Amino acid sequence: MTTARTVRTRLAPSARRAQLLECALAAFAEHGVARATHSHVAERAGVSVPAVHSYFRTREDLVAAVLDEVEAYLLDIVSSSLGGPKAVPEALEALAVNFSRDATEKPDMIKVWLDWSTGVRADVWPRYMDVLDRLHGIAQRVLERGKREGIIPAALNVKAAARAYLGGGHTVALMQFSGAKPREFDAVIEHLVRAAMGVGFDTPIRPLR
Repeated sequence: MTTARTVRTRLAPSARRAQLLECALAAFAEHGVARATHSHVAERAGVSVPAVHSYFRTREDLVAAVLDEVEAYLLDIVSSSLGGPKAVPEALEALAVNFSRDATEKPDMIKVWLDWSTGVRADVWPRYMDVLDRLHGIAQRVLERGKREGIIPAALNVKAAARAYLGGGHTVALMQFSGAKPREFDAVIEHLVRAAMGVGFDTPIRPLR
């Protein structure tokens, strides 16, 4: 009689690294950028701590890899939401709505972003400020287009408006985590869009949502 042997499958290095990075994102979301360790990642992945070290040699390597993911996410969501042929109000609304959606669909990513954005520490803060400058630049270009199209006042300070608008993304994400109702999101998003465009509620921009 032949006994069937169970063959243990091994993940390819690229698949293992992707798995560990996903676990790292979850660990950083739970413990914070300043406190998450290789041990937290190993526990989530069901592997040894040395196995995690073989892909992310130092804690600095681990932090950099996680922040690479968050940076890529932020640049993608802002550029894809605000880019393309969409009308300016539609583009501004889209980004706020997408941040709200991802707080539910990608909570770990959003939590790490929120933690990173408040971690005024010498090791990770300069990198975040660099990312933020790039995000502000994307938003400023949309607002400049609104000026050219005559739907945004020429006197609007687009740099200040872009900063305030993207800061509102934090509010929208936090509202999702706190269980805010859809009508509350609608009200906040309309405020964000109108404030970014420098127009009051007596000025029609188009029906929002």
